Amino acid sequence: MRSGLCAQLGFKAETTVGTAVTVDRFLPVTSFTPTLAKSEVVSEGIRGCATTPMVDDSVVVGRAASAQMNTDVRSKGFGPLLQQILGAVSGPTVTTAPLYRQIHTPGDLTGKSLTFQVGLPESFSSTVSPFTYRGSKVTNATLACARGGLLTLALDLDMWDEDTAAALAVDTYPTGWEIFSWAGFSATIGGTVATSTGRTTITGGTALKGLRGVSLAFALGLATDRVFAGSSGVKSEQIENAMRSYTGELDLEYADRAQVHSLFSAHTTTALQFTWTGKTDLGTGQFPVLRVTYPMVKLLTGSPGLSGPDIIAASTSFRAYGDPAGTHPAVQLEYESTDSTL
Repeated sequence: MRSGLCAQLGFKAETTVGTAVTVDRFLPVTSFTPTLAKSEVVSEGIRGCATTPMVDDSVVVGRAASAQMNTDVRSKGFGPLLQQILGAVSGPTVTTAPLYRQIHTPGDLTGKSLTFQVGLPESFSSTVSPFTYRGSKVTNATLACARGGLLTLALDLDMWDEDTAAALAVDTYPTGWEIFSWAGFSATIGGTVATSTGRTTITGGTALKGLRGVSLAFALGLATDRVFAGSSGVKSEQIENAMRSYTGELDLEYADRAQVHSLFSAHTTTALQFTWTGKTDLGTGQFPVLRVTYPMVKLLTGSPGLSGPDIIAASTSFRAYGDPAGTHPAVQLEYESTDSTL
């Protein structure tokens, strides 16, 4: 085939930021759209009566790349991506066999990066061309799940450079995985938050009424323009230079004023937890899980409004905050899968 049907995407964590490695983990993706940016400088030195610059007046003084990636979240293989989003991870540690739990929390992003390689089929040949990107870091991530849909992950990536000389890696995919979806989705608000031995749990939360969809955003402030003398125009490691922002959007019916609007109006701190549970019993009554926990959030919007005879909507946005006491993380991602390594 000579279309996107034969494309592939692989990635691997780098040992040294910006030093490419051979990718060995592959995911089915719905899109991966890279862009190579060249910084061109053109001399306009006067040459007699020349009215346009000459071809030898152009020089490239810098190169960088970026990409947008979209994929469905699956029950295996996503640990390295989650680590890039938050920075710190404990585990995987066995919970009840055969499940292992990874706990991802906000941590230092320094020294963490990925190599990506996308294989793109040429339409006039059977060649799948490899494009390899080193020094890749996540600048924005969004987990989203709409009513009746799949859980998706969107990533904005900032990358050092593009290489077309590296060989195309042989793609292999896990077996026995499943896609997290609306069918296994649940959400709670409120409850008692506890953090013990690095894991945050919520007990006594109330199921969010009338929830029709959710979008969870992770914005990481990175300096992406660190280009210095002696680097041949290629950037150095992207480091944090702004506060992180953990926010979300809840698509809600106006179901219970006390549950959402009252908290919004009073600017009350509450907790939110979103859980996606797989449908495949692994043989011991254990199911894969992705759980997103926000111990301390403020609802930023939430006013219902009448716009006709239909059910009233009261969609809500929120922002997560850090714990002044330092007990709870601003956000936690728990990934329970059969992955015994990250």
